Amino acid sequence: MTYRLPLVEVIWDDAAADGSWEEAEALPDGPEKVTTVGFLAKETDGYLWIASTDDGYHTNARMKIPKGMVISRKVLKVRREKGG
Repeated sequence: MTYRLPLVEVIWDDAAADGSWEEAEALPDGPEKVTTVGFLAKETDGYLWIASTDDGYHTNARMKIPKGMVISRKVLKVRREKGG
């Protein structure tokens, strides 16, 4: 099966928020690593747009990820099962 747009997996360091009271020393450090899988709808020097849906002409449910937050990305291969 082939798609019009590349199907990708993007692992990136997301921003985080917390509304609880904590001492500054107790705040966790390190990345908020998340994974997004979808169609690479657009790429610029600064951003990746990942869409969850592609109808062959338009995309929907897009996420804009700053490239500076991307840890890794790869194009996924789709294998169709027999009888499917």
